[in-house]
Parts: sequence; C-alpha cells; structure tokens
Amino acid sequence: MGWKIVHLSRPCKIKVVSENLLIHFYDDDQKVKVTLGDIDFILFDNTHFSITGTSLELLAKNNIAALFIDEEFHPCAILSPYHQHSTMREIADLQVSIPQDFREIIWKKIVTCKIQNQASVLEFFVNPTCKDLLELAKKVQLYDQNQDEAQAARLYWKSFFKEKSFRRDQKSEDILNSMLNYSYAILRASAARSVSASGMLPVFGIWHKNRYNAFALVDDLMEVFRPVCDLHVKLLYETRYNRENTLKLEIKRDLASLLSMQCIKYQTGISSVSQAVDSFIREYKKVMMSGEVEALAFPSIDFGFFEYECI
Repeated sequence: MGWKIVHLSRPCKIKVVSENLLIHFYDDDQKVKVTLGDIDFILFDNTHFSITGTSLELLAKNNIAALFIDEEFHPCAILSPYHQHSTMREIADLQVSIPQDFREIIWKKIVTCKIQNQASVLEFFVNPTCKDLLELAKKVQLYDQNQDEAQAARLYWKSFFKEKSFRRDQKSEDILNSMLNYSYAILRASAARSVSASGMLPVFGIWHKNRYNAFALVDDLMEVFRPVCDLHVKLLYETRYNRENTLKLEIKRDLASLLSMQCIKYQTGISSVSQAVDSFIREYKKVMMSGEVEALAFPSIDFGFFEYECI
C-alpha cells in the first residue's frame, strides 16, 4: 500500500505511463509525475479533468482509492477496486450466511469500540462527558438493543465543539458539519477500497441493511474510525479555521491528510489511518471465515500524535 495522497484541485489531464501517474495542469502548464506504487488515495476535487479508461483500470489494479467531487464540491462517487479474488465465491457465500449470533456479537463490539474511542477523544480535551460515555460503553447489549450508540452520540455532540449552537446534521452546510461530512467521505472511500480488495462484497453489511446502500459493510466497519475524524476536524477548526464559513481548498487538503497520519494503535503497533483501516478490515474477514468472533482486535487512537496541535 502506498502512502501519498494526491489532491487534484485544478483542471488537468491525467494518464498513466510506465507505472507513473502523469498530471498535466492546464492553468500553468505544470507537469507532475507520481509513481503509482507510492499512491494511497486520489482526491478529484474538481470536475474539470480528463482521464483515460486505461488509467482508471491501472488505478484499480494498483489498489488505489479515489473520491470524486461534484460541481457543488460534494463527494459524489468512489473508485473502489474490484479484484477477482481467488475465493470470492466462498467469501460471498459466507457473507450471506453469517449466523445471527455472530452479527450481534460483532455489532456489539463495534458500537462499544466506537463509544470508547469517542470517550477517549473527549478525555483528550478534558471534557467530563467522557465519563458518561465510558459508562454507556460498558452497557452496550447485543445488537445495541438499548440504542446506546444513539445515546452516546447525543451526549458526545452536545459538548464536542465550543460552539453551543452546533447540531450534528449531515445535511447541513455549515462549516463544522461540512468538515465532518468531507472527512467521513474520505474515510469511507478508503474503507471501500479495502473491503473490495479483501474479496468481500460491500453490499452485505453486519448492521446496515438499507436496500439502496451498496456499501453497507463499509459503513459498518468504518464506524470505529469516525472518532479520529472528529478529533482531526476539531483540531483543524479550533486552531486554523474557526473564522471560515465555507469549505475552502486548503481545508479540504488538510482534511484529506488524515489518511496518512500515523495515529492509530492497532494490534502490536502504530500505523496510519489508511493502513489501520485496511488491517482491521482484513482481520474482520479472517474472523468471519473462521467464526472466532473473539479474535477480532479493535483500533484505538494514539493521542501522542495530536498533542502538539492541542490548544
């Protein structure tokens, strides 16, 4: 897996030659070359670009994720590599026939981990609400019957930002909600790439079952990483962008940098968000195939990475 994030915010022509991504910017005639093996993620942050079908094919074959932005600068599409995995049929059969008790246990663990990570973020900012979330995390039941995830979200967002008027609303276009939505979209694209590369079909989720959602499994597995997006957004907003009203180019660029940040503790080491997402999804696949639900390790945040940014 590569480590570079390519952010294309200006009109350009893109092609792949000899395992290199060649970018020709129209406005100043600048030409840039990036080795495909070095690229983790490409953000197409404008609609004025041209790219060949062969180039898209090579991006997919090199397991490079991409997120496309529409004319209103909202995320609108994902390039998710579709690998002909050697055991794809076997994996698909397993996904369809996962026992109900397995789903319930896994979802309980996902919700518990998400709430614990939310609590750790609040604790990092010396927010006393972290104690309430930790108590909720201890009470999560199978399939989240008491809706502890929703209860935690209400407590979490109520005190997360200094702005007392903030309300978490994914349809809102205020700066904070826009930053959160953008960050989640980048995380989702990275997770979609890893799910597809593993041979699993993203449409078969654990908890999410909306008939119109082709990325249900992606949405399930990315939940445990949402708090690190929240942390990144809060630090960016409060240290650099608290006077902004719109999602400007430099804000998007800073949000996209999350994927390469070495800030996730997973298993025995610390890795980037992108690498941790990939490792977690691959571990989930192993657990799904073995049925050993207790063997799945969950990620946490390495706050040492963020200490220098804290105000």
